[in-house]
Amino acid sequence: MLTFLRTEARWILAGFLLTGFSGFGQTYFISLSNDALRETFSLSHGQLGLTYALATLASALILLEFGKIVDRVSTRRAALIVTAGLVTACLMMAGAQALWMLFLAFLGLRLFGQGMMSHVAMTATGRWFDAQRGRAVSLVSLGYPVSEAVLPPLAVAILLVLGFHELWLIGTATVALLAMPALFGLLAKERTPKGEGVRDPLAPKDKVSWRRADALREPALWLLLMGVLCPAFMMTGLFFHQQHLVAVKDWTLPAFAAGFSAFALTQIGVSLLAGALIDRFSARALLPLYLVPMAFGLAMPVVFDGLWVIYLLMVLLGMTGGAAATVMGAIWPELFGLRYLGEIRALTFSAMVASSATSPFLTGFLIDLGIAFPVQLAAMGLYALLASAVMGLIQPRLTAIAQDRVRPSFTPESASKP
Repeated sequence: MLTFLRTEARWILAGFLLTGFSGFGQTYFISLSNDALRETFSLSHGQLGLTYALATLASALILLEFGKIVDRVSTRRAALIVTAGLVTACLMMAGAQALWMLFLAFLGLRLFGQGMMSHVAMTATGRWFDAQRGRAVSLVSLGYPVSEAVLPPLAVAILLVLGFHELWLIGTATVALLAMPALFGLLAKERTPKGEGVRDPLAPKDKVSWRRADALREPALWLLLMGVLCPAFMMTGLFFHQQHLVAVKDWTLPAFAAGFSAFALTQIGVSLLAGALIDRFSARALLPLYLVPMAFGLAMPVVFDGLWVIYLLMVLLGMTGGAAATVMGAIWPELFGLRYLGEIRALTFSAMVASSATSPFLTGFLIDLGIAFPVQLAAMGLYALLASAVMGLIQPRLTAIAQDRVRPSFTPESASKP
């Protein structure tokens, strides 16, 4: 591992920074401003959730086409464009004076932060590495838990001492002065795979690359999405309404924010383990397993009330979150090849963003109707268990796709080799 890190430090660190700074556009960070936003704009839980959902859905639709940029320009240029967009969005959030301005700020944060920074990082890493893709993706994915461990406690402290507007001004300066110069230097040189071989010994050496249209005609993709979209939907709903959950469970916000440290540390360990397992077996082999911890964690608040529940919940969510980040970075090139990876990932990532868009609105609407949020979480956990079973049932089909025993339509483009 240390030799790998020394050799590939430039590219691993660049991907790590992209995933880490995506935190400014993630729900767990944005939602810490919910109380201030609801008070400023006189919004209910459902109304704020609807605004957030519409902005996130719009970002998903834009990402569907904008995400192809990673197939057309260098990683360095794509990273700088996306980082500049995130700087602008943070600044808009700090200066929002009307609801339409808040909508645009949400849109920018979700598109450039949650969406494109993650998309650029994972697409580039999937292309840069072959035999050690699992290890590389697991290291790049560590940016997520590090951000989750650092940003919430700092944000809560800044909110208590300075306030909402200052929090986002500090965020603007942080991305502009740290992320942009670092990515500019690290990505000055593009990496190309160095004949590392192929992870799956049964997979063909020259994996056929699928186009987006071919993937959309594959039934297994739709069944797969039923499962892989679960973490985005469920964790977004939980984190967006974290202040409400704290209130109904009679917890404290500092205690819940501290729980993110357990969440992050668990993600780090599980992400590294998942990377090793992917390189040894495959990403698809982990699909039926990685949602199970989250399923049990989401059921905890409906049964128990003590503060200890926060930490157990966060550990179980962290297990799924750590595995999910690594699995999602590796599964798409494993199944659909490398040449059109940008457009394939833009499709799946926009679906993930769209799923995270519906969650705050739907859960907020149900809260307004009087349906207890812990009950909603338990229902999500049950669905996650069912989705795990479905992903187990489609394993033979996924293996056939990965080994090119199922191929896309044979047009000159869809039959191209990476």
